[in-house]
Amino acid sequence: MEIPQYIDSKKLYDEFVIVYSRVSSAQQDIQKQILLAEAYVNNHNYKKESVIWLKDNDVSANKLSMDERPALQELRILLKQGLIKTIIVYSRDRLARNFYEYVSLVKEFYQYDANVIFTSTKQPPFSKKLSIEALYGIFAQTEGQSISGRRSDTNKQYPSNIFGYKKLGRKKDTKYVPDDNIQKELKTFLLSVKKVDNAESLFAILLTYKKILKNKKYDDLLRYLQNPFYSGHMETLYGYEQLRHVEPIISLDDFQNNQLKLKKLKNEIFDAITLASSHGIIIPHCSICKKEMTFRTSELGKSSYYVCKKKHQEFMIPVNVYNDLISNHLNEVVGSISIEKLKGDLLAYLRHLQTEQQQNLIVINRKLHKIHKEMTENYSAQSNAKLDKLVQSSRRIKENIKEIHIIIIKIEEARKGINDHIRMIKVNMIVEMQGFDLYYLCHLFFSKIEVSNNSLIYHVTFGRYFEKGDLDELRA
Repeated sequence: MEIPQYIDSKKLYDEFVIVYSRVSSAQQDIQKQILLAEAYVNNHNYKKESVIWLKDNDVSANKLSMDERPALQELRILLKQGLIKTIIVYSRDRLARNFYEYVSLVKEFYQYDANVIFTSTKQPPFSKKLSIEALYGIFAQTEGQSISGRRSDTNKQYPSNIFGYKKLGRKKDTKYVPDDNIQKELKTFLLSVKKVDNAESLFAILLTYKKILKNKKYDDLLRYLQNPFYSGHMETLYGYEQLRHVEPIISLDDFQNNQLKLKKLKNEIFDAITLASSHGIIIPHCSICKKEMTFRTSELGKSSYYVCKKKHQEFMIPVNVYNDLISNHLNEVVGSISIEKLKGDLLAYLRHLQTEQQQNLIVINRKLHKIHKEMTENYSAQSNAKLDKLVQSSRRIKENIKEIHIIIIKIEEARKGINDHIRMIKVNMIVEMQGFDLYYLCHLFFSKIEVSNNSLIYHVTFGRYFEKGDLDELRA
């Protein structure tokens, strides 16, 4: 009997049922969602082998997008393969807290003809009208924002840790009292802004208290000045609300006067802090000793800089100059890379992976065929225990086959994705790259950057793909 190359996973069962569950923190219990789903599965007599259980545990839909939630991504992959007819989930907000993400998911459910079952009694049935589901999506987003707002309000009233205070008692009896070890210096700092007339005088205050207040960062000091907690209040939509469990260090009037001054100087403050404390996109190395250089913050209004740990003092470079040089040179490096060489290697590797998985399918299908043959030819002679063992082996192999099919689909999608990216890069590579984070791009293309007395030496990750030859080092 000829063994087929593979078993089509679509034919293993009439339909697959996905049970998706999600909780946003480790403290929440996901079991409630699972128990309700189990009851639905049992009441509707689904075959256990056809039910796939997916869980996003400790995954916040407020903080993470759809693409960052592993189980939801697996659900979408199975959906696009046409394997899912039913999705069981506790409620709409388990799928998404964002209106646009929820609508996008619903469109995928419609496209692949999947029915959605909500096990929560408070959830209206899934509608085939997008306008209705979109409305429910708005409710899910509003509730998510409400939860996020409540957490923020709680943290404003009862922070777990705040500089300059000691937290006493628990729960409703919690009180915050100033820390005697730092209270005097902190109060003087918070009140010193009253004397500020311009950005330079504020810079001088921040520089002075950066050392006094345990060498805090400029950003930290600015947050202290903007936090009404130090006046025994919290900010709400309706103004400032008194926190009676907090002993204030300054008055509310002094705090509000500080905000008026900071508001006038905010752009200058932000630019100065950024300049004085910004790090290099990549940590530079000294071209003599090959060691990482040391970062130094500077006075406000001046650029931070790097110096050699071994005191090669001639090798000092300001961060703003260093980052500008890297950013400008990145375009030159990327423009020198041969897209066709890179594409060829990537496609060859993906073909290798695909062939490897297809060969794996052949081997596994032979095992499955052997088990099925043994089950049918010796059925009457086999004990129940042995037959059960063969059935279990068959199920494990079928599950393995399904997983391999998913891998093959992902590889094929990756191959298509490469073509899309190559096409985009060919049209307008440099322009498109401006939307990406320079930090990740530079770490991708530069393995190391060395500083000499008159140049930067770039060690390029993709040197072999350069149009001009197999270079791994450039000077600029």
